[in-house]
Amino acid sequence: MEETKTSIIKLQKAVEDDQKQLQQLIPGLPDEISMECLVRVPYQFHSNMKSVCHTWQHLISHPSFYRQRLKSGTSEYLVCLVQPLPPINDSTTTATTEYDDNPLDSNSGNNNKTTKNEDKQEQQQPIHSPPQYALSIYNATHNIWQRTSPTEGSGIPMFCQCLALPSSGKLLLLGGWDPTTLEPVPHVFIMDLFGTTGATCNWRRGASMSVPRSFFACAVIGSSKVCVAGGHDSLKNALRSAEIYDVETDQWKMLPDMIEERDECQGLTWEGDSKFWVVSGYGTESQGQFRSDAEFYDLYSGCWSKVDGVWPFSSASPRGTTTAVCVNQDKHQRLWFLGGDRQQQQQSREVVKVSDTIRLEIVGSIPLPNCITGTTPCVTTFDYVGQEGGNHKNKHRLFVMSGGGGRGSSTLACGECDGEGAFISDGYSNDGTIKWNHIHTPVEFSGFPYSASSLII
Repeated sequence: MEETKTSIIKLQKAVEDDQKQLQQLIPGLPDEISMECLVRVPYQFHSNMKSVCHTWQHLISHPSFYRQRLKSGTSEYLVCLVQPLPPINDSTTTATTEYDDNPLDSNSGNNNKTTKNEDKQEQQQPIHSPPQYALSIYNATHNIWQRTSPTEGSGIPMFCQCLALPSSGKLLLLGGWDPTTLEPVPHVFIMDLFGTTGATCNWRRGASMSVPRSFFACAVIGSSKVCVAGGHDSLKNALRSAEIYDVETDQWKMLPDMIEERDECQGLTWEGDSKFWVVSGYGTESQGQFRSDAEFYDLYSGCWSKVDGVWPFSSASPRGTTTAVCVNQDKHQRLWFLGGDRQQQQQSREVVKVSDTIRLEIVGSIPLPNCITGTTPCVTTFDYVGQEGGNHKNKHRLFVMSGGGGRGSSTLACGECDGEGAFISDGYSNDGTIKWNHIHTPVEFSGFPYSASSLII
């Protein structure tokens, strides 16, 4: 009897030990050490890791896991681009475009390859159909180009806006044109990079905007809200309307109208600030004549305020060429614009005082890489906050890409890109100018990016 009781106790202890092992992230290792191992696994393997056990799935789907990756310096840097699919030159064939269900999965390669009816699961695109757009993702950490779309076979709205919500790992596509009717649409698509499981990207449709619009200003404010304003409607009338979207509640709310109509305007926000800026644009009766003023909406006061003298380039659009950064430990907010010699000649050094705490001043020029000849490059920024360390003087990096044709002649270019390729800034030279690193860009990703955003994951 005593022997049986002893056996039961041993069995119970063995079961308890097994349960403890199952609860550990990696059996036999303290969770602190296990976490140090798991955060170092590249993102492309995360979908496979989630299938190992429920504990890993819950851990890797939670934002705190990616905050730990950032803290440990193992984050990866993604640049997301809205690009047209490659044009088809052979008028006797039908092109097929393969979409990757999960462009960041370990089994994925460089997708969107042009073939000739080799796979029934691929989308067939007639030669004379309107151009189709898709979302390209460049992994700047591992130098990988890949592509995805929220709806298999139909691409994404033309000229839609791409926005990233870094704290929640979500990517939004908003508005644009229906590729068939060429009418503005109110659509919202959301991709959850943290919540992706298996081989399928976790795309979902968000609540539609109240007003269908294209060529509008938009920006993320706070951790989960998106502001949009301006653009134009189906009759090409410039809009004054604005609205705000809460990604967590999936609800839109109309904001007061802007003071001015603004088509082809640029939206900007700075981290930690409650203001949504709408820069330049033009009215219905003055197409192509870009305004020099801007206006901002303060979420706390609920009012729009107009500021003169913000945009000095009357012949240049701010769209895609403008990005906002915070410098000097976020004490100063800067608006960076990348343009050509013509824009540099137009700029003035006039100081504009908005309020006691806001002053606008052009403090310097950022020359483009020599081989970029396009007049409207697309630019976005990302921060090497984890890997570069707190004392790094240039934690803000610029990603710039143009759709100019031909091969770049500069020594910066690799000589193999079908177009001019893309570039990432890499600190400053001795003369104070920005150093640029060329990025090899495969031909299927060489189209001009209409909209760009970045995400640390």
